Amino acid sequence: MKKLAFFVTLSTLLFFLSNCKNEQASAPEGEHLGELHVQFTGNKTAMPHFVKGLKLLHNFEYSDACTEFLKAQEMDSTFVMAHWGEAMTYNHPLWRQQDYEKGQAALGKLADTPEERSILTQTDLERDFLQSMELMYGPNGAKKDRDSMYSKQLEMMYSKYEGNEEVAAFYALSLLGAVKVGRNVEAYEKGAKVVQGILNTNPNHPGALHYLIHSYDDPGHAPQALPAAFSYSKVAADATHALHMPSHIFVAVGMWDEVVKSNIASWEASVKSVEENPTSENFGSYHALHWLMYGLLQQGRFDEAHQLVSDMNNYATEKPTASARGYLISMKGNYLAETGDWTGDVSEFTADVEDLNITTRAREHFLNGMKAFTNKNTETLTAIIVEMETERTDASTFISEEGVPMCSTGANRQAPNQADIDQALVMEMELRGLLTTSGTVDKDAGKWFEKATDLESATSYSYGPPTIVKPSYEMYGDFLMKDGRAADAALQYDKALQKGPNRKLALQGRLNAAKLLKDADKVQEIEAVMAEVAEKISGTTL
Repeated sequence: MKKLAFFVTLSTLLFFLSNCKNEQASAPEGEHLGELHVQFTGNKTAMPHFVKGLKLLHNFEYSDACTEFLKAQEMDSTFVMAHWGEAMTYNHPLWRQQDYEKGQAALGKLADTPEERSILTQTDLERDFLQSMELMYGPNGAKKDRDSMYSKQLEMMYSKYEGNEEVAAFYALSLLGAVKVGRNVEAYEKGAKVVQGILNTNPNHPGALHYLIHSYDDPGHAPQALPAAFSYSKVAADATHALHMPSHIFVAVGMWDEVVKSNIASWEASVKSVEENPTSENFGSYHALHWLMYGLLQQGRFDEAHQLVSDMNNYATEKPTASARGYLISMKGNYLAETGDWTGDVSEFTADVEDLNITTRAREHFLNGMKAFTNKNTETLTAIIVEMETERTDASTFISEEGVPMCSTGANRQAPNQADIDQALVMEMELRGLLTTSGTVDKDAGKWFEKATDLESATSYSYGPPTIVKPSYEMYGDFLMKDGRAADAALQYDKALQKGPNRKLALQGRLNAAKLLKDADKVQEIEAVMAEVAEKISGTTL
């Protein structure tokens, strides 16, 4: 397997001053997974494994966390919180994933019934934590209902155990996990406030840093999470996911060199992990590879980005898992949209998307539609639009209320939510707008682009590389520029930059509009931003 080699110097990382009130849980020398202050009942030989598992759990290293909790159980079969921890690893709230049967089995190993399990707890805190898992894996309600009950249990605990860091951290995470479709600003700001309280006393808590980044993962809030972003990758440097997470904030504020550096570190760590685990079903963190490629594209480093999407094509060909195929389509889409190379070799990369989510299938149709439009093949473009409409209509009958996955393509989620349907419709509208510019249907293409922007503006912020691979504001702006309406185009590019600060194509479009409008101040402002982005490109090599 080819391993990417990078030579970088990471930016100086920001730390908070520590003023810890609770007893610090000791960690093996050289371990960098964060700092916890925990007080649970368990065998002394089992406790280090439990604490490490808890740190890994906060860092979303679920498989490794499970291994540590199982080791704790081997040393102390009645260690209630070790069974709680194992059950927690089977529920991934922000990825919208859960292994219900394994979660129940983890609790069942402790005792047969909730009542029998509760008797084994030593403290009220442990009893309440255990009850949260009884609700999460209980018989009542669908997953969304159990998420809500779980969050309410944590809310009660947050009031009951004031100052307990673990209660506060998991309560904040539960708020994010209980959100249905879309980005609930009130819930996210509430979660951020909860974890900020933890960071005031324990600035190295991995969960607090992690969940603050997720809470503020949008352009409007991201600047508030920059300290956490710079700190998290250092505090939890041994967690592959923690090395990637800061790039969520860096993308949201358009800090492209930091995006590249974060995902170089995460990709390299994931490759090392895979090399140590020959049974792994992939070649490394496709997620980090995707975000790395997107950062390179925003820096104009198209050759290096081309190499990464080509590597992803090889990975998806050799091991065509749902994850690999989904990431290939995502990377292919972002590469083609950013380079405009709709007929090059990357446009020929293919993957079976029939079993993937409607958004992924719509993205592949959109890319094929763009290629047909570039080749002036209106017949093929029309057929693609019809197919997109049919698939979207069919998928609409299976809408679920699960939320948008964070830090995951969601490609293997067959059941769509409303956001999936809306994103597919935006891409369909974009193609309809392009079709009308060929004069075969309607003279007013702008109506389709306007509808697309209206719908996209009503959808949640897309975490990281755009799901709608050609943001509708940019496409509408490009259309308006060609139609000689530079002032209207400028408004669309401004909207694009609000959702995607410092995006290369949006900046270039806004610059072109400013030049036509003879707006010298705006030209100078945008050129300064573009120059700053160029100046911050570090000496990384592939």
